[in-house]
Amino acid sequence: MKGTKIMSVFQLFWNLILGISGGIISGIIVSRIFLIQGDFQNQINSFDLLLRKLGYTSGMLFGIRTVQEFSYDSDIKMHNEMKKEGISTEEEYYKAHIDVNWISKDRLVSDLLKECKKMNTSLKDELMDLHINESGLQKILDKLNKYVSSLSSTKEMSFSKLNELEKQCKEILNDYDLYKNTSRKTLLTLILKDKVMIVLYILVLLIIIATVTAYMLHI
Repeated sequence: MKGTKIMSVFQLFWNLILGISGGIISGIIVSRIFLIQGDFQNQINSFDLLLRKLGYTSGMLFGIRTVQEFSYDSDIKMHNEMKKEGISTEEEYYKAHIDVNWISKDRLVSDLLKECKKMNTSLKDELMDLHINESGLQKILDKLNKYVSSLSSTKEMSFSKLNELEKQCKEILNDYDLYKNTSRKTLLTLILKDKVMIVLYILVLLIIIATVTAYMLHI
């Protein structure tokens, strides 16, 4: 009778210890999951802001392309008219059409490029302060850094350079779209592979083993 009473008290304390331990660990697991999720979302949000500026530079590049293509078409038209009118130089053509409000293509392209580089500098500064540790985002970040460096070193905007930059920009945006489509899977992987979470998984497993053992031994 006395032995049974001692066993009952021991069983009570044992179950109490297991219950408290399980509750504490469960709370830590939930907190850790929220922490991982919050950090991951912050990285996504930071990247979204970067890509807004990337979109702005992309818009400027589109403007430069439009100006250059329009200028190219205008040059062809002008030279055709020069042949018809018997004008040998562009300077003579401009004088003959003084009533037309001529806009300097080079100046317009230069202004657009300056504006583009201004935003690119801002983008570069943010990249230096950015905290990204998720491997998938880091790969896209590497491509973004190359794009920023390439645009920074551009002095004159040729069609080949435009094609190169637009290709880089499109690739970055496509990669990021694919990344966001699999972001839930990425988050789950981060949670499962987190070192702290692995320790917690082991502790939960030990509690389960202890509970099953106690039940089998009728503790």
